[in-house]
Amino acid sequence: MAICKKEFADRMAENGGMTKKAAFNAVGAFIETLKDYLSKDEKVMFTGFGRFEMRTVKEKKGRNLHTGETCIIPEHECVRFCASDLLYDGIKGGDDGTYGTEE
Repeated sequence: MAICKKEFADRMAENGGMTKKAAFNAVGAFIETLKDYLSKDEKVMFTGFGRFEMRTVKEKKGRNLHTGETCIIPEHECVRFCASDLLYDGIKGGDDGTYGTEE
């Protein structure tokens, strides 16, 4: 299930001890600030979380799924996120590689 901006802000408000409105505004400000830096081709790094950066995707062949026709997808820019090891370890439930399962 995907989480929308409002649901994320609601959880952030619970975890951060702030109002839902303040959390929603903070999430919006974060997104706008991230866009500002990425539009200037700057990397955004958060220690213990990860790194956002713009990457160039080379031109490649693709296929129209409706018609089956091949086409050329032109070179373009996309946002890439690289998670830090600390984030992975936190998701897994520790650094023992058990992914939060009991043995």
